[in-house]
Amino acid sequence: MAKVELNLLNIFALKVKKNTLQYEAKTVGDIITRFLNEYGEKLDSSILSKNRKKLNPQMVILLNGQNITYMKSYKTKLKDGDKLYISFPISGG
Repeated sequence: MAKVELNLLNIFALKVKKNTLQYEAKTVGDIITRFLNEYGEKLDSSILSKNRKKLNPQMVILLNGQNITYMKSYKTKLKDGDKLYISFPISGG
């Protein structure tokens, strides 16, 4: 299992009241599942899927600065020292 830092940005940090969490896991999905099991009750329904067991697909998840959508998504394998970031998408002009 890889030791990974999960960085919570914007609304995630505000709701959980932490900026970073440490996890050991094999895949991105493993970490997101553990995070939601621990902190899902603190998150708004707009951040979660309808069954509250997954993140809303609009949330942005980066692994070492790259969007996991362009990798193997939740099945992306992790290495020691990887950094994950989860964020609510923000846009403006």
